[in-house]
Amino acid sequence: MRWPDGVECVHCDSKRVTKYVKKASTRHRLSAKTGQMETKAFPARILYICLECKKQFSVTEGTIFNDTHLSLDKWYMATALMVNAKKGFSAKQLQRDLGTAYKTAWYLGHRIRKAMGLIELAEAEPLTGTIEAGETYMGSKKYDARRKRARWDKEPVFGVVERGGKARTYHVPKVTLAGVVEKIKGNVSINATAIYTDESAFYGTVAGTVKNHNHKTVNHKAKGWVRGDVHTETIDGYWGLLKRGVIGSFHQISIKHLNRYLSEFQFQWNHRNAQDIFVLVMAALAIGSAMPYKALIAVAEEDRGPKANSDGEAF
Repeated sequence: MRWPDGVECVHCDSKRVTKYVKKASTRHRLSAKTGQMETKAFPARILYICLECKKQFSVTEGTIFNDTHLSLDKWYMATALMVNAKKGFSAKQLQRDLGTAYKTAWYLGHRIRKAMGLIELAEAEPLTGTIEAGETYMGSKKYDARRKRARWDKEPVFGVVERGGKARTYHVPKVTLAGVVEKIKGNVSINATAIYTDESAFYGTVAGTVKNHNHKTVNHKAKGWVRGDVHTETIDGYWGLLKRGVIGSFHQISIKHLNRYLSEFQFQWNHRNAQDIFVLVMAALAIGSAMPYKALIAVAEEDRGPKANSDGEAF
């Protein structure tokens, strides 16, 4: 997958490369936990030497797998489990199936979701045919004093779905006419047959703002669900799948990581009939950049609270 035309040096791109098998060995080291000397086994592995720059490298060098402490078997298993789970696969379940710590499983899951998001970015072509657009709101209906929001103050997610085709979803700060028009222009081809939405007020002006689109609506408030070919059942079904996955598999998710969960469900939907779905994710992991754990858990600047100057006064 990495070198379809033959092995290339990761340092100088030369094809003058030779390989050898490094024999299995053991090393003695002092354990930081127990303070005792322990023996660690290293299995046999294939290494390459560039005949141009004389540098040594392995097949995983420069990939997300190079510095991982997990065996590739566990990476493969985790990827296979996640791509096969239609409604998501929780970190707790990964922990049980892989036999790792919860922190390891959680970190692993987010790196795989990032790879799914990279695939979606690479395949982001304009949608055609009959398009359904709409929004949903993520969050619990219950009030909890520990939360920083009221029960009605939920996070909006906007999406467009092509009937029989792909979906595009986005976490947006607020659903507005300008934002809706921007997402439709960026994701829907001007040759699309029609755009169907519900009766929301800002959708009413989409037809006059987005040219060349046949825009029709259904009135859900008046219990109007289907009017001939006009309905939003496809995107409503997508939102139902997303929410059931969050409620049933993850139970609760952080808004900070919502985009990666959206990428996971979007990837599952868009590749539901793909036979090589596992290979797609593994290739994205191999060519994608690493996501350091510190960057994953970093607190957003707006969530840090008031800063203090050298005198200790908040500003």
